[in-house]
Amino acid sequence: MTDFWFYLKIGVTHILDIEGLDHFYFIISFCLLYSFKDWKKILGLVTAFTIGHCITLFISGLELITIDANTVELLIPITILLSCLNNFYTLLKDQHTAQHISVTYTILLAFGLIHGLGFSNYARMMTFDNESILVTLLGFNIGIELAQLVIVTGILTIIAVLQFILKSKIKWFRIVVNSIISLLVLKMMFF
Repeated sequence: MTDFWFYLKIGVTHILDIEGLDHFYFIISFCLLYSFKDWKKILGLVTAFTIGHCITLFISGLELITIDANTVELLIPITILLSCLNNFYTLLKDQHTAQHISVTYTILLAFGLIHGLGFSNYARMMTFDNESILVTLLGFNIGIELAQLVIVTGILTIIAVLQFILKSKIKWFRIVVNSIISLLVLKMMFF
């Protein structure tokens, strides 16, 4: 059980590491359209991402799949940019539909698979001899899930405060933040 807690802490610190801003950008991008009243949807979205992440880490941890690290490093910002494009579409269309939510769940699951590939080498290095990959991945991914939920809570709190202040102009705040994230991700991709 000590190993589980060790890997859980690694998962938490991995997501909360300020060096990994791509995590923050991604989480902000998929939370930007929601508020606290949508907490069940957001919990489902975060969990869909973590499940995808866990599947890829498990498969790559067993060395059943390998992919070039440079390709994954390019795909990760592309997933964030696609999330932002989905936000622009929703914000400009000005409606959430059941179909949009289903598409978003699918997108986040797929993106979790891609992001998991980014950690596949890391997962292999984390597992010591005679240690179960299941304990490693379970602890690590639960840590990731918990850290993401902390970030989501912070983002939703900020959005709630701004929604109270800005009222109907919150849509423009969302568009501006989404635009900033898009530009930062483009910078990640090309510089």
